[in-house]
Amino acid sequence: METELKLTVAQGDLDRLRDHALLAGMAGATPEEHQLRDTYYDTPRLDLWHNGLTLRVRADGDTWIQTVKTASAGSAGLHERGEWESALAGPEPDPVNLARQVKQKRIAELLRTPDIVNQLRPVFNNTTRRTQWNVELPEGQQVECVLDAGDIHVGGRNAPIGELELELKRGDPTPLFELALALHAEIPLRIANDSKAARGYALLDGEAPAPVKAVPVHLTKKMRLEEALQCMGLNCLQQLEANVPGVLTGSVESLHQMRVGLRRLRALLDMFEDIAPLPETVRDSLEWLAGELGAARDWDVLAGTTIEQIQGADLGTLRATAEQRARDLHRALLPALYQPRYTQLILQLNGWFYGRQWRAGGALPADSPLRQRARDAMAPLLEKAQRRLRKRIEALDENDAPARHRVRIAAKKARYAAEFFHDLLPAKAAKPYIRALSALQDKLGLLNDLAVAGTLFDELEQRGPTDDLKEGLTYARGYVNAMAAAESHHLGGALHQIARLKMTG
Repeated sequence: METELKLTVAQGDLDRLRDHALLAGMAGATPEEHQLRDTYYDTPRLDLWHNGLTLRVRADGDTWIQTVKTASAGSAGLHERGEWESALAGPEPDPVNLARQVKQKRIAELLRTPDIVNQLRPVFNNTTRRTQWNVELPEGQQVECVLDAGDIHVGGRNAPIGELELELKRGDPTPLFELALALHAEIPLRIANDSKAARGYALLDGEAPAPVKAVPVHLTKKMRLEEALQCMGLNCLQQLEANVPGVLTGSVESLHQMRVGLRRLRALLDMFEDIAPLPETVRDSLEWLAGELGAARDWDVLAGTTIEQIQGADLGTLRATAEQRARDLHRALLPALYQPRYTQLILQLNGWFYGRQWRAGGALPADSPLRQRARDAMAPLLEKAQRRLRKRIEALDENDAPARHRVRIAAKKARYAAEFFHDLLPAKAAKPYIRALSALQDKLGLLNDLAVAGTLFDELEQRGPTDDLKEGLTYARGYVNAMAAAESHHLGGALHQIARLKMTG
């Protein structure tokens, strides 16, 4: 199983990185240069890809090697894959021979399946100049550095390759992020979320990246709270970063799921702030990212959801104006994801979770709850979320939109807390609790969308709308206000029911 951190490098910075003094100073030998040609094989229906595998034949001089890899798993930017390879006499793949090395029964059987073996054909190829060298970090970890420059060729379409891979040979992966941060301080880098194979397949089918929803967190009964925190944090980071490719194409749903990943992460950090506080500079960058992603999403909801609920008038001009504003804001947020600050934030968060950097002086205090079993230490954290929700419900004026929003945030945090620890909670209590919180979120979310719509209508009016748009705004504002009044009328009973629900004793 290989563990590597993949980073994207601008074409103009490849030579600077190749000659970087930091890497040269750690190098154990002169870098090797290779001219590679990779050909990826699959069936006409892309059976290997749809089963989470890639099959590559690599030509390196007069040498031919075939490799099968599994889909990546791991955190943002850190890729862990199963990988098997064998030598070939020529350019044609021999998956049956590869299958002999694979212990996983499903993968081995797939590589031997006659329908796959007999239908394999080239689907795309890469040409790459590879610079490869090993470095030894100050703590003794061995890292293989691979710098690739070239192109992906899919039919008549090409895409540039500029990547730095830092592959861990042995030891703790935390220093990979520290090394990347040191390089990033001088040469802008970005987290590479897709492998070359994934980029090639994306060019092949022409489809936009699919949005990625949260994957359930899996905790064990023997897991310490510190391990649980690490597991939950990396889970949130994975969802956040996995949606970046879709956000870069302007996908509304990818942006939504990226914001969900960010909200889950912030809720987790808030829950643990007393026993594992995040450095203030990193927390500030998280708040910055939340602000960058928020504006476009508000207009997405107005254009795609709220206006669709308004009946009795032709709001085509209003809808078109909102859609254009959403598109403009999607384009405006892209520079934030290319900013050095974004890459720095993701590397810092990975280093914080992998390195357990909440440990002062490298060790936990003897009385730290993080030392305890998660199933024993989780109760105060869950109760903290419950208490905050109850207090906000008790103090709520149902006609106060900002106060309703604060209740909604508290409900989200309580729900996320329950979902994080779901595996350690009694199912009979946890499932109805999460279901009730989700329903309350939906109700409060609708009210928040209606309140935000009023703010966005104000913004459009300040821009000096046309008569047609002004007429639509007047009608939409009245309709939205009426909807908000109707929705909030029966809110009290639902809120007090939630306040009485308990998941722990």
